[in-house]
Amino acid sequence: MTELSTDRQRRILAALVEEYIRTGEPVASANLARIGDLSLSPASVRKVLAELETLGFLRQPHTSAGRTPTAEGFREYVDVLLDKVFLPERTQSLIKERLAGGDSDESIFSLCSRVLSNLTSQMGLIMAPEADRLWLKRLHFVRLGQREVLAVLVTENGLIHNRFLSPAEDYDQDQLNEVNVFLADLKPPFTLEEIRDQGLSAMGRERYEFERLFQRVRILAAEAAEKAAAEDRAIFVDDEGRGRLLEHPDFAEAEAMRALFLAFENKRRLIELLDQITGAGRVQVVFGPTGQKADALALVASPYYSGDRRAGALGVIGPRRLNYAEIVPVVDYAARVISGLFNNKS
Repeated sequence: MTELSTDRQRRILAALVEEYIRTGEPVASANLARIGDLSLSPASVRKVLAELETLGFLRQPHTSAGRTPTAEGFREYVDVLLDKVFLPERTQSLIKERLAGGDSDESIFSLCSRVLSNLTSQMGLIMAPEADRLWLKRLHFVRLGQREVLAVLVTENGLIHNRFLSPAEDYDQDQLNEVNVFLADLKPPFTLEEIRDQGLSAMGRERYEFERLFQRVRILAAEAAEKAAAEDRAIFVDDEGRGRLLEHPDFAEAEAMRALFLAFENKRRLIELLDQITGAGRVQVVFGPTGQKADALALVASPYYSGDRRAGALGVIGPRRLNYAEIVPVVDYAARVISGLFNNKS
């Protein structure tokens, strides 16, 4: 894709995308010349529009119709926009106030998806952290019955996760208490992954002289990690936002509706995308999140943090004709507020 070479091309592309977002209709050169501060004649606008169409940023559905942005046109517009958007202080205060109501991991996640939906009129979602990589400040095991053990994981920000285990060996509570004493002496934070793969046995070998204890620690931590890995990664989606999408006029056509249902059903694809965005470290816009050619969707998402570690991602799914100037800063700021809430948990 050839890059835009003139400021006039950039200004006209931005004006056309914003008018198309507003109306959902192809934009004619005469209308474009009258809006904004372009100060150009319809003939000059037509010339630039033809250049943009040749470059692949616009298309003309019919010879007598106006033009609409292509996926590349939206991408160019968003890439420029990402460095320029800002969020009014009033909206920042509103996001802080609404997200402050969460008092557990699930309520924070559910609340966040609902707040994003309500503020953007699209479908809000948030992906919970991967369980076996959670940074823990405490890990405790309780015997429930024969070969039945409850693992209680307390994250470094105070959230609690329970895992029901079925180890091969039947441990009594005294044996589990020895493990609990060992784990209580570990310097937090640590992860199940570290205990399983690296053992952490060297950290306590001088104090604990019997090798069986180390084996027990590793076996139980590995069981808890495998249990966590076997579970579906939790993605919290606001149902009201999902309903709004189903009623959106951009999904009236069969192909667009098909792409929308694929987005709902293809959880693995969403997890992969949100993981990539988590790794990217900043707000991202993904066009066609279901991977289908006819995909008329866009995903705006940003990572959130636990301490200085990227924990997951949150965002908004909607039609490609999103109001990015409003939605990008909302998603970006919501991620910062969620990060702050995680870090302030006790």
